[in-house]
Amino acid sequence: MTELNTRRQLEMYQQLLTGKTLNKTDLAAHYGVDPRSIQRDFQALKAFVTVANPYQTLTYHRARGGYQLTTDQHELSAREIIVIAKVLLASRAFAKQELDSMLDGLLRLIKPAEQKTVLPIIKNERFFYQPVHHDQPLLTLLTDLSHAIEHQTTLQLTYHRSDNQVVQRTVLPAALIFSEYYFYVAAYNAKYQTTLFYRADRIQAYRPADTVIQRTRAKRFEDGQFRQRIQFMYPGQLLTLTFQFWGIVEAALDRLPTAKVIQRFHADGAAEPIKNEQHRNQQPAAGGSVVITAEVYGARGITMWLLSQGANVKVLAPASLVTSFKQELANIQAHYD
Repeated sequence: MTELNTRRQLEMYQQLLTGKTLNKTDLAAHYGVDPRSIQRDFQALKAFVTVANPYQTLTYHRARGGYQLTTDQHELSAREIIVIAKVLLASRAFAKQELDSMLDGLLRLIKPAEQKTVLPIIKNERFFYQPVHHDQPLLTLLTDLSHAIEHQTTLQLTYHRSDNQVVQRTVLPAALIFSEYYFYVAAYNAKYQTTLFYRADRIQAYRPADTVIQRTRAKRFEDGQFRQRIQFMYPGQLLTLTFQFWGIVEAALDRLPTAKVIQRFHADGAAEPIKNEQHRNQQPAAGGSVVITAEVYGARGITMWLLSQGANVKVLAPASLVTSFKQELANIQAHYD
């Protein structure tokens, strides 16, 4: 194969990768060669694609009048890239340099023409992006923690606590969790015989530990179930919360994945029978309320969310949470006395 033929095929393949449909007659005229040469180019490219990428196929489309590269593998679309980019930007979790690298990588997954539709939509938010204050690079750390979780590697952490103390901890990482702007590693601490949570950006150093912590599969940390019951990453004992709610029902149910409406009330306090499952979660008429029950871990985190709802909430159970909630309200009132 001559150098000219090789260059021509490379140029054709590059155009196919951008989604263009290539016409044999047009290419022959462009390169000043016989159409049979172009046909041989297509045959060579077809053989190459078959070996290089089994998900791709070079196919002739009669309706389009030419050859096109198609794929059986799911490719991200412009609208999917927009959604992912918006979530990344809203998270504020990554340093600006890492965020820019991820966004540029996402954009390279779609064709140049589609990139032009995405860029204006994220341009302003990307320009004004403000990461959380730690502004620490996280990607390498999160990757290493993921490998430790996968291979059940015990780690020695040097950890900067919120009270500014730097401590050493020997832990067995179990899961990575993202919540309210921060990544956390859930890790079993043998000294305290429980799973504790370490904010990833506060890990100053880490290495394989000299000692090994082993946990049976039956005792593994179920991060999916835990994520449904935790608020603001404040752990604690599992409790069943019941509260009366005058706010937006959908918002409460979305905030608490285990939540269920068990009663409904009219504005005058009279009970409203629940007609069916669709009616159960509907927003009450003005002044009406619902009673919601949910399983949550720990009182502190859920108390923070309940307080954020202001006068729309009345805690009904458990009794211990009612007492602590009243005390918290009294403490707030004391600031204004």
